[in-house]
Amino acid sequence: MQPRLRSMTSFFSSPKREFGRLVGRARSAPALQPRPVQPNANPVDVIVPVYRGLADTRLCIDSVLASPVCTPYRLVVINDASPDPEITAWLRERAAADRRIVLLENSENLGFVGTVNRGMALNPSSDVVLLNSDTEVANDWLDRMRAAAYGDARVASVTPLSTNATICSYPRFCRDNRMPAGYTTARLDGLCARTNPGLVIDVPTGVGFCMYIRRDCLQEIGLFDTENFGKGYGEENDFCQRAAAAGWRNLHLLDTFVLHTGGVSFGVSKRPREEAAMQTMRRLHPNYEGDILAFIRADPARPARLAMDVARITECGLPVVLAVTHDRSGGTMRHVGELAKHLADQAIFLVLTPASGRRVLLRLAGDAEEFELAFRLPDQYERLCDVLRALGVRHVHFHHLIGHDPSIRDLPRVLGLAYDFTAHDYYSYCTWISLTGRRDRYVGELAAGQCRCCPPDMAAPGGAGTVAQWRAANAELLRGARHVFVPSHDAARRISGFAPGARVVVVGHTDIPPDADLPQPQPAVRAQHAPLRVVVVGALSRIKGADVLEATAHEAARRRAPIEFHVLGHVYRPLRSRPSAYLTVHGKYEEEDLAQLLAKLDPDLAWFPAQSPETYCYTLSAVLKAGLPVVVPDLGAFPERVQGRAWSWIRPWNSSPTQWLDDFIAIHHRHFMPGIAPALPERQSCCQDSPPQQRVAWSYGRDYLLNLGAAAGRHAPLRAADLEPFLFRRRMTPRLRLLAVLDYVRTRPVLSSVAQSVPTRWRQRVSDWLSA
Repeated sequence: MQPRLRSMTSFFSSPKREFGRLVGRARSAPALQPRPVQPNANPVDVIVPVYRGLADTRLCIDSVLASPVCTPYRLVVINDASPDPEITAWLRERAAADRRIVLLENSENLGFVGTVNRGMALNPSSDVVLLNSDTEVANDWLDRMRAAAYGDARVASVTPLSTNATICSYPRFCRDNRMPAGYTTARLDGLCARTNPGLVIDVPTGVGFCMYIRRDCLQEIGLFDTENFGKGYGEENDFCQRAAAAGWRNLHLLDTFVLHTGGVSFGVSKRPREEAAMQTMRRLHPNYEGDILAFIRADPARPARLAMDVARITECGLPVVLAVTHDRSGGTMRHVGELAKHLADQAIFLVLTPASGRRVLLRLAGDAEEFELAFRLPDQYERLCDVLRALGVRHVHFHHLIGHDPSIRDLPRVLGLAYDFTAHDYYSYCTWISLTGRRDRYVGELAAGQCRCCPPDMAAPGGAGTVAQWRAANAELLRGARHVFVPSHDAARRISGFAPGARVVVVGHTDIPPDADLPQPQPAVRAQHAPLRVVVVGALSRIKGADVLEATAHEAARRRAPIEFHVLGHVYRPLRSRPSAYLTVHGKYEEEDLAQLLAKLDPDLAWFPAQSPETYCYTLSAVLKAGLPVVVPDLGAFPERVQGRAWSWIRPWNSSPTQWLDDFIAIHHRHFMPGIAPALPERQSCCQDSPPQQRVAWSYGRDYLLNLGAAAGRHAPLRAADLEPFLFRRRMTPRLRLLAVLDYVRTRPVLSSVAQSVPTRWRQRVSDWLSA
C-alpha cells in the first residue's frame, strides 16, 4: 500500500485517534527558560493608520497622549487619504499642538498594509506598535507591552487583551464583546495589571488591532506582504506565521487591556476582504488553520481570563449571592437569570449547577460571561467552599436541588450564611416534580405535602433513603430558610402545608413588575364564516397539554368546527395536522422574537391546556403582555393570574377534548362574533385564604438584599494558577470538530485533491457556516 493511501485509510478507520492528534497539533517550540534581553533604546513608533471615524480616532490619539508611560515613543499618525475632511482638519490641528505626533499624509489611499509599511519603514531602528484608530489605551500600557516584548530574546510580537480581538478577546474568548458593565478602559486595564502581572502565553498569531513588533524581527522577516494582502486582513497573521517559521515567538500579554470597537475603517467591505485573506493564508500557510484550531481547543489563556472574572467579582464592592439550581432549561433558569439582571446594580450572582461525574459547575449569571469552574464531589468540596469564601459569597439561594449531591444542602451551614429557597415546582415533596406521576396528569394529594404518585416508602432520588425521609429533610431545609419564595398563592398553600412554619412569601417573578400597566384585550369582531384562531405557546409536553391539544384539534376537524389551532413552540412529538386535525405547528422560537411572532400570527385568543398545577407560567406572561384574550385551566397559578381580567376564561383543567371544543365554539359564537365581552373571572379562594405572612407587600428590588450577613471569610486573591485545577473542559462543538476535519482534509495531498473538486463557492459556504 502506498504511504498516502495508508494515511487516508488510517484516518477513516480510526477517526477518533486521528482527530485527537489533529486537534492537539500546534507548531510550537519546546518550552524553554525565557532569556530576557535589553530593550531597544530608540523611541517606539506607535503607528495609527487613519481613514474614517473621527470620534474613534480622537479617542485613540488622545488616549495614547494621555497615558502616563515611561517608554519613549513617537505617535506616528498616517492619514490614508481619508474622504472625511473633518478628520484631515482635526489631525493637522492636533499634530500642530503636540510635538509627540508625527503626521504623515498619503497622497492616495494605500490601504492598511501599505500605510502600516510606510510607518514601519519611517525609523528603521525603532520598535513599532500597530494601533488601530478604533482603540483606546490607558495607564502604562506601553511599558508593559515593551517589557513583555523583551522578556525573551526571540519575541516577534505582543498582543494584549481586548473586547474585540478573536483569540485575544475578553471576557468571552473568540467573541466580540461589550465592555463589562461599570468598567472603563483604564479601570479594566488596571485590573489586568494587578491580576496577571507579567503573564504571557504563546499564540499562533498576533492580532493587529494593537501589536508590538520588535525591530530586530522586522529586519530579519521583512515588512507586511502588500502583494498578497492588498488593502488589509491577514497581513499580521502572515507576518506572525513567517516569524514563527524562523524561530520567533508571538505572545499574548494577559496583564494589559486595550479597548477595540472593531470594523471602523473598512465598513461593509470587511467581509469580502476577510474571505480573500483566508484563501491566501491557506495557500501560503497550509497549517495555519490547524494551529488556530489547536490553540482554541487548548485555550491556554483561560485561567488568566477566569482570574480577571474573579477580580471583577471581588473588587466590585457588591454583595455576592450563590444561586443553587439544576442543569436543565426552563422557567427556573430563566428566573435566576432575570433576577440577576434585575439586581445587576445591587448584587453579583453566581450559579451552581450539577454536572456529570459527581461534579458541580460554578458560573457567573448572564449570557455575556464565560466564567466557569468545576469541582468534583466529595473530594473537592472543601476547595469549593474555599473558592466561595474567596469570592466573598454573602448569601445562598436554593432554586432547585434536582441532580445535586446532598452535601450541597450544607453549604449555608459550612459557610456560616443565611439562605433563601424558591419553590419553582413541587420537587420538595414530589419526585415527579409536577404532582403528575407516570400518567403526566395531575393526580392530587393525599394530604398536605403528600402527592398520590410517590409512596412514602418508595426510594428517594439520589439514594437519599425513602421518600418519607427525603421529604422530612426537605421540609427541614425550607423551615430553616430566611424566606421561602413562591410565585403564586396556590403554590403558597401547597408549600405551607408541606412545611408548616416555613416563612413563605408570595412574590411574582421579575418579568412583569407588580405595578405594570398591562394592555387590556381588545379583540376584533369575527365574522360568522371566519374561524376562531387559537394559539398555544411554549414547549409542549404531555404535562403541558400537547395530547389534549391534538385530540381537540382532531375533534374540530371531525366536526368541521370553525376553530383552528396553532402552536408557537417545540412539541415533544409530531402532532397530527390538516386534514386530520385543524392544527398548525410553527416550531421553535427565540424568546426575544415571541412578541413579533404573536403579532404576525394575529390569533384571537391563547389557550393553556396544562395538565399540572404550575407555580407560574412565563408564556402566560408573554400573552398577557401582548394583550391577548386567554383561556386557562382552573389549576395552579393560572386562575389567580387572570382574575379580574377582561376577555379571560377559566375552564376545568380535566375537560375532555369534546368539552374543550364545545367551550371554544361557545366562546366564538357568544363573544367574538357579537363582540360581547364575558364576565370578569372571579377572585380565587386561594388568594383570600393565604396566611398574613404570605400577603405582605414584598419586592426583590427593595427587600431581597436587606440584612445580608457578612461575607463567608476573605482569602488571598485567586490567581490563574489557583484556578487552573478547576477548569471545566467542554467537549468540542460539532462545528469545531467539522472545521478540524476540513483542515485535515485540506492538508492531506490525496484528500485535498478530492476537496478541490468541490466548487469554491460551496467550500466557502461550508467553512463560513462552520466558523459562524
